Amino acid sequence: MRPEVSVTSVRPGPAPAPSDEPDARLRLPATVALVVGGIVGTGIFTAPAAVARYGWLTIPAFVIVGLGSLAVALSFAQLVRRTRRSGGPYVYADEAFGPFAGFLAAWTYWIQGWTGHATIAVAGAGYLASLLGAGTGRGTTLLLAAIILGLPVLNNLVSTRSVGAVAVVTTVLKITALTVVAIVGLVLFHPGNVGPVNAHGGNVGSALPAACALLLFSFLGMEGAAVATNRVEDPARNVPRAIVLGVVGVGVLYLAGTLAVQGTLPQDTLANSSAPFADAARELFGGAWAGKVIAAVAVLSALGSLNGWNMVNAEMVAGASRDGFFPPVFARRTRGLPVLALLVNSGLAFALILLNAAGNVLSLFTTLALLSTFVYVFGYVLSVAAQLLHALLEGGERPAAGPVATGVVALAFSIWMAGAAGPSAVRAGTVMVLIGIPAYVLTRWRAAARAASTP
Repeated sequence: MRPEVSVTSVRPGPAPAPSDEPDARLRLPATVALVVGGIVGTGIFTAPAAVARYGWLTIPAFVIVGLGSLAVALSFAQLVRRTRRSGGPYVYADEAFGPFAGFLAAWTYWIQGWTGHATIAVAGAGYLASLLGAGTGRGTTLLLAAIILGLPVLNNLVSTRSVGAVAVVTTVLKITALTVVAIVGLVLFHPGNVGPVNAHGGNVGSALPAACALLLFSFLGMEGAAVATNRVEDPARNVPRAIVLGVVGVGVLYLAGTLAVQGTLPQDTLANSSAPFADAARELFGGAWAGKVIAAVAVLSALGSLNGWNMVNAEMVAGASRDGFFPPVFARRTRGLPVLALLVNSGLAFALILLNAAGNVLSLFTTLALLSTFVYVFGYVLSVAAQLLHALLEGGERPAAGPVATGVVALAFSIWMAGAAGPSAVRAGTVMVLIGIPAYVLTRWRAAARAASTP
């Protein structure tokens, strides 16, 4: 007689533990580089053009996004110290709210991984086209984006040490380039170039959240090291420090760099640029060589960012598979590396670019950035809500004010940003998230069947 099994009591069972361990662990400098490299991808290199129509409204938008991102970063820093499990957002949601929330967090983080990869690759393709003097038509964009997607995957297949080394080198290069442009651009700043708010009919009430949503894409990725804690040395100490320091430093640099570009190029010119930092460098330093240098750095930034994100997202998929949320096949490793997860993520990213590759690079970047932002903050909502719950429960009748306030601000910011992504992104992103529900039903059914067949 088959034993009765309650579906509500069955958690997805863990996949067999992989026999291969990561081939090396990242120390603090490489962990900071991983966080900064994940945040500073190509979003900031393209963001000045994407927000050019918002004019001076960019400044308060940056302040709001910077403070909100810091609140989210502090929440992640506290969450990292709570568990030894790798996986980041899906682990936090699972431990706080149960398997369904954990699955949704894993599902949305997986989606944002390849949507984010696609966005970074498109922005990198725009700069690579500028560097090569090529056009930005559909065929060229697809070819260049495929190259930018593929090279980091190959590097990830080499080793963790290779990923860490590339993260450090590319991070130093892009931070240096952004700093130089920011300093020179601010010294030669022309206020008249920034311009008024031309987006949304000049209505600040609707333009401000839209500007924040575009800028937030450039901040996403702060939790990268939290996902891959199994690849970091002394993660309880190094990961929180890397997250908070990365967000603070990057926020200051972003604001300075964006203002420098806005003050260098006239608003109309900037709004139509597919490589705004390169165009600003040509204007600031008076030669095509400067634009080529910045374009090369932006391409390296895209490669470096995808180098880290391939590792982070593949580790999340492998972790979710290990815990029974995703098919067990993704938990398998070769030389400690989740090879299948790496290949599937990159393939989906290219398919997304292929499906949306209409219009110019800037339009494609904006579409994908808003979609990725919406899906991303869905996972943020679950994570920061988990931290808020822990803070309230641990404090009893008098919870500590600091962690609670941080959680409230981070949660409110994340929810607001989800709505600010715009109707198209919300519509497409919601469908992507809801598709996960039948996938979860299938997962639970299989778990119940396995439990029922066990003597």
